[in-house]
Amino acid sequence: MAEVKLRNVRKQYDNGFVAVHDFNLEIKDKEFIVLVGPSGCGKSTTLRMIAGLEDISGGEISIGENVVNDMEPKDRDIAMVFQNYALYPHMSVYENIAFGLRLRRLPNDEIHQKVCEAAEILGITELLGRKPKQLSGGQRQRVAIGRAIVRIPKVFLMDEPLSNLDAKLRNQMRAEIIMLREKIQTTFIYVTHDQTEAMTLGDRIVIMKDGYVMQVGTPQELFNHPANLFVAGFIGTPQMNFFDAELKKDGGRYAAYIGSAKISLPDHICSALAKRDKLPTKVTLGTRPENLILCDDGAANSLKAEIKVTEMMGSEIHIHAQCENGKDVILRVQIADMTDEEQLELIRRKHFSFTLRERTVNIFDPEDGRNLAVEGAAAVPKKDDTVYGAEKMKKKDKKSGK
Repeated sequence: MAEVKLRNVRKQYDNGFVAVHDFNLEIKDKEFIVLVGPSGCGKSTTLRMIAGLEDISGGEISIGENVVNDMEPKDRDIAMVFQNYALYPHMSVYENIAFGLRLRRLPNDEIHQKVCEAAEILGITELLGRKPKQLSGGQRQRVAIGRAIVRIPKVFLMDEPLSNLDAKLRNQMRAEIIMLREKIQTTFIYVTHDQTEAMTLGDRIVIMKDGYVMQVGTPQELFNHPANLFVAGFIGTPQMNFFDAELKKDGGRYAAYIGSAKISLPDHICSALAKRDKLPTKVTLGTRPENLILCDDGAANSLKAEIKVTEMMGSEIHIHAQCENGKDVILRVQIADMTDEEQLELIRRKHFSFTLRERTVNIFDPEDGRNLAVEGAAAVPKKDDTVYGAEKMKKKDKKSGK
């Protein structure tokens, strides 16, 4: 087992495009780390650099005590599971799992023991004689995982392994990966674009955008204290609501005003704001859909909204509405204690008033996107920050008249 450390790791391609910028992360032994972000954010490139499938352009990667920058993938003592399974169609499940062990010239008895142990862990013992074409997607994914775990690697790398499965199978395989992690006790680095996978699997999550690390933290930290507007909007379903607000100091404490509605800010935000030398007057206030509360019309510090769409989700109703200031908002309303008539009345409503649960709000700088209460928060990269290579050189040449 091993720690993995990435220090100032960078990836720039020959055309000048920078896929990963100054990536720094220390992964503890036996920790489950998830890299998550939208397509093209650099998460798979980072994983491939750890695996040795991509050369790094700068920085240092170490696995255990060894710097692996120039080490071949086969010598890094890692195992990788790919999105497309990468099984040999002409081999049985047994031979697919045993293939890497045979390359290492292990004795047949040891190979048999390892294959059978892996198959038992993954529940595929009865499939060992079948070919991949005879298996379902979930079964093929188990075989791909089995081929990786028989090696007992220092680090287990998984690149979007569940993205080809349907929703039901993804849920099942997520649970199986959690149980697998408990059984094999190794370091996991997992890449996904699915925030649900990230939140349910990761001890810590690395959120990336345009090659930059936006935030590293536990699922609770990312959900409750997002470092910037991108993280706040990316984590959570439905996504966080954002309001244009004005920041004021009122009787020694800070408050945010959305129109005439006053939102008193919680202690930890007031303390963080008091430590800052300069504060913006205009801020962006963010709060989760479950923290908007229906109230009577005319209630103190309430806002009015017009309902556009309601979605019945079983135990709750999602209300999509337009606030009186023109902003779109989403509410999650629990309906377990409502009668059928009350639920129907809520669905049929056209207008309502709501207040904000004050202790759950976040305050962001609208200019750079930083959460004003999170120390060292990363700014959201602007479009110009991510223009590289030929396109940037053309702009430079135009400015210089070349």
